[in-house]
Amino acid sequence: MSEQISGVVESLDDLDPAEYFSTSRDQVVLAVKIMPVFGTLDLSLVMAVVDAANEAGFALVREQPLRDEFLLCVFDAYEDQD
Repeated sequence: MSEQISGVVESLDDLDPAEYFSTSRDQVVLAVKIMPVFGTLDLSLVMAVVDAANEAGFALVREQPLRDEFLLCVFDAYEDQD
């Protein structure tokens, strides 16, 4: 069974791609803040997290709202294509 990491990303300062998207992991679960100000939807942080994941070899496979201000994102590592 592979190691799984979970975390909360509330700002770009919280995003450490090397820590979250390590090559030793097959799956990463992150809660990404989507409402920095009550009632204001901002997906720029989600876009930054998805871009960082893609660059590290991970794909967004599932997402769902978590409370009112977060989006729960599940990333799986790309499968090696020999």
